[in-house]
Amino acid sequence: MSFKEEFKKEQTELLKSKRPYETAAFLVFAVLFLQQMAFLVYRLWNFLKDSKGAATAWFSTTSMTTPPLFSRVLFIDNSKYIYVYLAIFALALWYFLIYLLVWNYCKKHGYAKWTWTLLVVFGPTILFMPPYIFYAIYVFRPYFFRFIKTVIVEYKAYDPSVPFKEDIPEVIEEEKEITLQPDND
Repeated sequence: MSFKEEFKKEQTELLKSKRPYETAAFLVFAVLFLQQMAFLVYRLWNFLKDSKGAATAWFSTTSMTTPPLFSRVLFIDNSKYIYVYLAIFALALWYFLIYLLVWNYCKKHGYAKWTWTLLVVFGPTILFMPPYIFYAIYVFRPYFFRFIKTVIVEYKAYDPSVPFKEDIPEVIEEEKEITLQPDND
C-alpha cells in the first residue's frame, strides 16, 4: 500500500472512530510534532546562518520538546556540523523506532495507537516523567493493570475484624534442657 493510500485510510479511520480520545491524541501529537519540527528548522537555519565564518556558532535546543537521544548526540559538541547532522539522524532514528515499536505494534493489536504514541513520544515533556517510565508502562500494561485489579479486589475483600496471619503472634515453645548423664556401670 502506498503512503497516500495509507494516509487516506488513517484519515477515514480517525474521522469515523468510535474512540474520540484517539482523534484528540492525533491532534495533540500533530501540533506537538509540527512545533518540534518548526523549532528544529528554525534553530538549524539560525545555526547555519550564524556559523558562516564564525567558529563559535552553536545549535540550541531551547524551547524544544526533543527526545533525549537527539539532545545527547547534539550536546557532544553542538558547535560542529557533524554533531548537528548526527543529532538530526538520531531524531529520524527515534521516530522510526517509535513507528516500529509503538505505533505499528498498537495498530496490529488494535490498541489506541495515537494515544500510546503521544504518551511515549511527548508524555515525558508534558508530564515531566522520564521516557522509560512511559515505555515500561506501555510494555508491561497488562501486568500493571492486573496488579491494580488485584489490589482493588483485595481492598474490597478486606475485613478489619479478621487479622492478617502476619499480625497473629506466634506461640514459641520453651526449650527444655536435656542433660545427659554418663553411665556409671
